[in-house]
Amino acid sequence: MVLHVGLDNNNLDIIQYKLQEACNLVKSLNLNVAVSKFLRLRNPSSGHLLSKGLLSKIKIIIEEKDLELIIFNNSITPIQQRNLEKFYKLKVIDRTQLILEIFGERAKSHEGKLQVELAHLLYQKSRLVRTWTHLERQRGGYGFLGGPGETQLEIDKRLLNQRIKKIKSLLKKVEITRRLQQKNRTDNQIVIISIIGYTNAGKSTLFNKLLGESVISKNMLFSTLDPTRRIFKNYTQDKIIVSDTVGFISDLPTELIDSFKSTLEEITSSDLIFHVRDLTSPFFEDDSKNVYAVLNKLNKNIEGKVIEIFNKVDEIKLDELNIKLPKNSIFISAKFGIGFDKIYSAINKKLSKNHLNINLIINNNLGSLINWLHENSQIINKELNKLGQYKFFIKISKINYNKLKSKYPTIVIEN
Repeated sequence: MVLHVGLDNNNLDIIQYKLQEACNLVKSLNLNVAVSKFLRLRNPSSGHLLSKGLLSKIKIIIEEKDLELIIFNNSITPIQQRNLEKFYKLKVIDRTQLILEIFGERAKSHEGKLQVELAHLLYQKSRLVRTWTHLERQRGGYGFLGGPGETQLEIDKRLLNQRIKKIKSLLKKVEITRRLQQKNRTDNQIVIISIIGYTNAGKSTLFNKLLGESVISKNMLFSTLDPTRRIFKNYTQDKIIVSDTVGFISDLPTELIDSFKSTLEEITSSDLIFHVRDLTSPFFEDDSKNVYAVLNKLNKNIEGKVIEIFNKVDEIKLDELNIKLPKNSIFISAKFGIGFDKIYSAINKKLSKNHLNINLIINNNLGSLINWLHENSQIINKELNKLGQYKFFIKISKINYNKLKSKYPTIVIEN
């Protein structure tokens, strides 16, 4: 059973959208959603969240349907969770636990598994309550030195803190390696493009179509978790790496944001960010706000790098859209490759800032130099002048330009 508890003033359209999203999250774990309901609540109960009337109403449904699990598409306190489980005699989890469970199942890389485990531990630590005082251990001593020892709660906290410290230390090493790799890419003027967006917006489909890859692409929330990086082979003269990232979602658990901070920071340090937006989503403006809400916590100036890509134009009529479009918007169909020429133009515009157009006059070392130019630049024109010298007009990256001057100091460069 999936339940979404809302107050009287909640927008019903948004509520239905959030409830359906929660059901899709559950289905992505291969669980069957037998019942999904929106519960309107004026005064949430501190003990059970639900009122007595709603508690009884839900209990009847549980018995009729023989349900085994209740999932609240809300945050519930540890006390509420414990009381609900006692009342219904079955497992009760909230939205945060549901998303953590999905991330735990999807994580494949060593770093991803560490990040998810850290998020789980941070969540568990925040929900430890004093419910085990009957499990006190007696410590030795005389007189006033005797009495209760370490409680089960304190043991759990100590063990959690030890494991959290260990994982953070391991992730710190991964982060150092990541920053060294990032510095190496910067030094070699490798362009990084990150594809981001609300989950299920079509990021992986775009990634596959652009690069000719076969990364998993399903109509399923969080079908990909670990970032996938590939070299963009369509650009032979420039080194471009495209990264397909995990999808964003509303009310993303704080524990996950903290745990995936280094991964998210890698997105904000990209040269270009393609923000894929689903035109068919009835709340795609809210979806966009959820994406920026996370990224802006890491970098307030990120929007200057972002290109808005509106996906699924094959499923809607553009002239019927009543939306305010940002500058440099691109409309595509990732599924059918529509509008990709605009994406290529955006990439070229970015790359043009990293290149120079120059004329070269070559007197000697003709063979080796021409081979080097073919491998490291784009030869636009070549001609033989009256003095028998070869004149080349080339497009070359700034870093390769410096290499050219160092490797072949005798060439003449015209402005």
